[in-house]
Amino acid sequence: MKTKLISFFAISLLMCIFQSVASQTLSTTITLTVDFGSTTPYVNSECGGILNSGDTTVYPPCISFKDAGNRARQYLNSGLVIPNNNYLTINVINTTISANIGGESAQLGNLYGFCTIDILIATTTSRAIVDGTLSTSYFVSLEEPNTPTQSYQCTSGKSLKIKNIEFTNWYNQTIIYTNFNQVYNVNTKLSIILTLVYTWSSNSVINVQPKGSIFEYGSVAFSCSNGYFNTIDSSLSLPPFNFRGVNAVFINTRFLNSTLNSSPFIYSNIGLIYIRGNSVIDGVIINNGFPFVKTMNVGDNFYYIGLKISNCILSKFLQHENNQINAPSETINHHLSSINLINNTITSNNNDPTNSFFSFQNYQDADYTLLITSIYSENIQVLGDKSFIWNQNCNTSLFGFEIPNSFSIGLITQNSFNNLLDSGVSSNIPFAGNNSIFNFNSYPFYSSPNPLNFNYCDVCRITIEGQVVYDNY
Repeated sequence: MKTKLISFFAISLLMCIFQSVASQTLSTTITLTVDFGSTTPYVNSECGGILNSGDTTVYPPCISFKDAGNRARQYLNSGLVIPNNNYLTINVINTTISANIGGESAQLGNLYGFCTIDILIATTTSRAIVDGTLSTSYFVSLEEPNTPTQSYQCTSGKSLKIKNIEFTNWYNQTIIYTNFNQVYNVNTKLSIILTLVYTWSSNSVINVQPKGSIFEYGSVAFSCSNGYFNTIDSSLSLPPFNFRGVNAVFINTRFLNSTLNSSPFIYSNIGLIYIRGNSVIDGVIINNGFPFVKTMNVGDNFYYIGLKISNCILSKFLQHENNQINAPSETINHHLSSINLINNTITSNNNDPTNSFFSFQNYQDADYTLLITSIYSENIQVLGDKSFIWNQNCNTSLFGFEIPNSFSIGLITQNSFNNLLDSGVSSNIPFAGNNSIFNFNSYPFYSSPNPLNFNYCDVCRITIEGQVVYDNY
């Protein structure tokens, strides 16, 4: 009888403990409300919403991103976080009362432990304006701790989504920063999705820095749709978009009225760059010979389709370099297509060994063919001697456009076969370089070319409609 009584009390005690723990089990989905105009007081960032699914307290809205970030970290630091199931939504309401949020109150901080983070504006008719004038750190960061925490694991990957927010006056402070292990795993990669995000006077939009020296192709996926990036005025060596191991896609995105003195606008190392969907670059000035886009070791994973470049002053649009190719080839057809160049001034850069508007430098033989089609140009002023395309160790296929005569040199190629279909070259010096073949399917000049101008191409062969017109190959 005594044994049965002890067993009964033991079982009862275990049930009480289990019920107590269960009542404290944290929600795997956390929704925090931010109301910039709320006047309801709270202390210690206990705001926004519940963390414990058994908590019946009605918490007031957070009045700042800082408090919302602190509240989210209360959940992460609770010790009861469930691996693979930590979801955070920050829902901003009532932006019309006091939409300008600045200083440290504008900073969410490090939210690495969550599997998904959605930062959303409840209304579709206005944007939250986040002023970074007095900011001391990033708006949001994903920084992996030095000692990995099992509860931070996300076997389906992590995602950060920001929608309908306008960032202004962040100046040299980075808005989005990531720092974590970027060894590629299809199940654990990070996705960053920006939708209807605007920036003004903010020189560093996103900086993806790997934790350690290894970063692999596709370890981060970045997507920006309907974004506006305005009035960047930067002398930073850090580009506004700094990518390592990132597959980046820009759709219907505007890069406007900006001046850069010490960096490209976009930099990508071991990744993919795809700008499409009627994207526009307008009123951008890039000084000191830097290109708009610089890609390193991405293979042929660079695509610019349906892009308008207007009212810009720059030396080079694209500088593409492959020391080694660390990326698989994607399946998109054209590398450059349906590009409009209107009212631009192209400066010369004698410090650039290619001195070209588009340069493709492969330091080993590339196993892809560069595909370019339908480039339209109007009112282009080119200062000094400059080539339109410079290509090394890669075959080229051009279709359906004329290289503008404002460029004194049409194509400079080294070790390449160039197939020009229904295309023209009206530069004074059509071709330069060495060890290359040019094949035209139709007569490519709008006036009779001077055969002496072919002599700038050493060890070359030029064929028009099957007839060899120049050969020192």
